[in-house]
Amino acid sequence: MQTDRPRVLLVDDELGTIEVIGAVLEHQGLTVTLARSTREAIRLLRTTPFEAVVSDVVFEGNSEGGAVLAACRELQPEAAVLLMTGYPAVDGAVAAIKNGAIDYLQKPIDPVVLAATLHRAINRRAITSESLDYQDLVNILSNMVAQTIERVDPYTAGHGERTRKYCKTIAVKLGLDRHTTERLELAAIAHDYGKIYLDDLTFLTKKGPLTQKEYREVQRHPGLGAEKLGDSPHLTEVCRYVAEHHEKWDGTGYPDRKRGDEISPAGRILGVVEVFDSLSTKRSYKEPWGLPKTLDFFEAQSGRAFDPEVLEVFLPLLEVHGEDWLRAPERDIGAAGLAVQG
Repeated sequence: MQTDRPRVLLVDDELGTIEVIGAVLEHQGLTVTLARSTREAIRLLRTTPFEAVVSDVVFEGNSEGGAVLAACRELQPEAAVLLMTGYPAVDGAVAAIKNGAIDYLQKPIDPVVLAATLHRAINRRAITSESLDYQDLVNILSNMVAQTIERVDPYTAGHGERTRKYCKTIAVKLGLDRHTTERLELAAIAHDYGKIYLDDLTFLTKKGPLTQKEYREVQRHPGLGAEKLGDSPHLTEVCRYVAEHHEKWDGTGYPDRKRGDEISPAGRILGVVEVFDSLSTKRSYKEPWGLPKTLDFFEAQSGRAFDPEVLEVFLPLLEVHGEDWLRAPERDIGAAGLAVQG
């Protein structure tokens, strides 16, 4: 599988444009090669492997971007292709996507958004490989989260890895088999991935509680995450657990109002741990909870929001590790080079 910086071919006859976009993409963890014509792009496609290609549609007044797409399909069919245009309406948009482009972007292009789109596309294609092992999937999903949701909301730094650690500890004590435990860990890493696909991302860093409208919007993210992680057979169970991580034992959760045994054992574990780590994270509108308040909350929610059997394992773990786990978000935010919000 691809472990180096992904290689991107950027094609546009406006040199200044692609130099600026290319510099940002390099800063965002991609290796960029520039081409100023379709002929040069096709020559490069014959000689150099790329994970992704971004091409303008119109070159010197002529619609030639389709030639780059066609060359990619012939020469490098595994490459993700995005087309971009400065024209407000292009008849070939739908046709381009049907012919294999993953998206069709309107200029001016935001290079940071483009970088995130490319990372998502490259990693989603990597997941389809039949030769992936568990550690490959960990690396791919961790990179997807780091390049998307953690860039939008840096104060989530470490949330997925902490959730993974706590989920594994509970799963082992509950006797879950190795395969289920590994898929639970993968779901823990990627459980908030769907947030990047919400229509409005400003609420993620909002300095205050969500409005009812914003809360309804955020309730879409478990389903979006399960959908957008794709249909790879490697992730079938992972997608289920991601979709379930806000369901509640008493049926009052979302998105499907599952209750009790309708929620998978792994989903029940992830639901407990996700709430715990969120309570332990400082935000502009709340302080992290202390251990006594946290213990009281989970004890009160046994049989309501949370599976009592999971809490029978989790609460003793909090008695032993709670103080350290509650300080973990602050440590991870500091390690990411961010000041803790005041």
